[in-house]
Amino acid sequence: MKRIVSTIARACARRRWLTLAVWVVLVGGVFGTAFVIGPNLQDDVEVAGSDSQSAAALLSARTDTESEETTPSSRIVIAGNDITTETSVISDVVDALTAATGETVTNPLDDPGASARSGAIAPDGDALTITVTGDPKEEGKSWQREIDEALDPARDAGLDVAIGAPLGTQLDRAGTINSEIVGVVAALIVLLIALGSALAAMVPIATGIIAVAGGVGSVWLLSHGFSIPESAVTLAIMVGLGVGIDYALFLLSRFRQALRDGAEVVDAVADTGHTAGEAAMVAGLTVAVCATGLAISGVEFVAWLGFATAIVVVFAVASTLTLTPAVLAIIGRRALPRRERRTPLASTDTATAQPAQRRGPWERIAPRLTRHPVIAGVVSLIILTAVSLPALALQLGQSSAGNALPGSNQRASFDLIADHWGPGQNAPLILVGEGDDASTWTHLNDDLANLDDVAAVSPAVSNDGIITMQVIPESGPSDPATADLVHTMRTDTIPSSNIDAHVGGAVATRIDLSDRIAERLPWLIGIVIVASMILVAFTFRSILLPLKAALCNALSITAAFGVLVWVFQEGHGVELFGLDGPMPLDPYVPMMLFAVLFGLSMDYEVFLLSAVRQSWARGATPKDAVTRGLAETGGVISAAAIIMIAVFLSFTFSPNPVIKVFGVGLAVAVFIDATVIRLLLVPAIMTLLGKAAWWWPAGRRRRRTGMPALD
Repeated sequence: MKRIVSTIARACARRRWLTLAVWVVLVGGVFGTAFVIGPNLQDDVEVAGSDSQSAAALLSARTDTESEETTPSSRIVIAGNDITTETSVISDVVDALTAATGETVTNPLDDPGASARSGAIAPDGDALTITVTGDPKEEGKSWQREIDEALDPARDAGLDVAIGAPLGTQLDRAGTINSEIVGVVAALIVLLIALGSALAAMVPIATGIIAVAGGVGSVWLLSHGFSIPESAVTLAIMVGLGVGIDYALFLLSRFRQALRDGAEVVDAVADTGHTAGEAAMVAGLTVAVCATGLAISGVEFVAWLGFATAIVVVFAVASTLTLTPAVLAIIGRRALPRRERRTPLASTDTATAQPAQRRGPWERIAPRLTRHPVIAGVVSLIILTAVSLPALALQLGQSSAGNALPGSNQRASFDLIADHWGPGQNAPLILVGEGDDASTWTHLNDDLANLDDVAAVSPAVSNDGIITMQVIPESGPSDPATADLVHTMRTDTIPSSNIDAHVGGAVATRIDLSDRIAERLPWLIGIVIVASMILVAFTFRSILLPLKAALCNALSITAAFGVLVWVFQEGHGVELFGLDGPMPLDPYVPMMLFAVLFGLSMDYEVFLLSAVRQSWARGATPKDAVTRGLAETGGVISAAAIIMIAVFLSFTFSPNPVIKVFGVGLAVAVFIDATVIRLLLVPAIMTLLGKAAWWWPAGRRRRRTGMPALD
């Protein structure tokens, strides 16, 4: 495999401008087409084979028979003392909304009695809702802004105003910090400091952005044929930027070293592919394989979180193997700091030759890290155990608009509805069944109304052979009592009524998602671990190294979960991320984090072990091989980790709390992996294993001939 990667790198270096042109045309075509067409991203969650999906299918069948297509609508909440006295203000708001939308908007105060019965006016008389129809994404920013400005009369009168989803969600995103730009700028600063060359620093940034653009463009195009959530693209950009920049940095580091050793530019590129190129390919494929493991969930929403990430990572790997070698060949010796460009280090001309390279800090640190392996191993395990302890209290729940950023439309709307209509109004449940006679559901209506956690039950309604009934819980969408109510309805109340009905709605769907993930998570963990172990085993020709890698990765992931529980679930320091209190961790969060983190943890494992293996293949003792591997990779791994951490933390500026959780979880895992795991635990285990770490059936003969295992 090394020879193949090296051959590809050499060919791209020789045809550098052609390779660059192909990439620019390819990515420009894909991303440009996707940008012009526009993405068709959807955040709808469907759990195939679940009770909520059966309810959704029946509702969809009824909708399909109607002549008019269902148009999205947004609910506006206006609250104040005795809202019914604000007739002039509400009239001005309704007139402005009618003008902005071009459609007649109903004024709840035209008939307060009917509005109170329908729920448009709150039971306490201090709030009302106004509904506007229209898809905010299709209508555009001007339409969104006009509706928002139409509510100014109510704001000027001192009333509380909030806009619910989907319009409120789009307005909340307007003016927020672009996380991708923050991450790229942070990475560029780190690269400038680490490399000492602006041109060299731009190489990982440029190739990483090109790779991510190609991957995102492909996902956008696929969104017209598949149901891809918007959060999948955000997560893919997050991971793609991190790995794309890191892989290019690893190649750039090896390329600079080859130039310092006196190699010509094309030979240096080929040598870079032979060493770092193969490691980047294995690391990237591991991330992609682990991410696609999310398909095991059986939920399209969750599966596409993994597929989108894998697509962008594959683009990053392809860029690393082809585009990066071409760019390195183009800049040549300008990749080195200015003071090192004049002549090769290996020049025999004593008048111009540069002095021997100074001993780097990692060459001094590495021997200390391997000198006392038992102590280093014990200390690292103590640190990991302490950080991981909060993970024992992990409780999965359902996040909602009530966990949105304080002051946002989503949060304000959620709170106003909960305060004036009750928490359950944010968690409506819909019972759906087939039939033409709604009176047959009267007994079921009475049974549901008598349940402890039910606030209200609407009369059953029959329409086109489909009967529906709405149930409003006493508790909110994140309250475990709501999930208990759904399970009670499905296992007891509905079966005892002898009515074939299904419980649907957004909250019920999320509950089904949680149950499905709890059922599939053990399979995901097992398959991801086995797949990554097989990749490591056949890459390094070792039986014990895959076991060690799996153990170390599991420890870093558990530590990351511990931090997430302590920060988000328990609420310690959440203010740093713009939140005002604890939030539940959605069930798909640990599944997604496990798959992605297990793959990312393999990155530094692969790069470190690649350097250790090279020293071992050249005849070094096991301990010396570990020491030399640390000395060679410590600096670049540290820089790469800082870049990835900066990229991940930049996504905590996102207004979406779940993206904040992903960003913090990924950043913490990388930090722990690049420090405690790679600097303490892995060197300790490798040193203690000695020759056994490299045992492979029929591998001793290769060792005696001095040939690397993969050659």
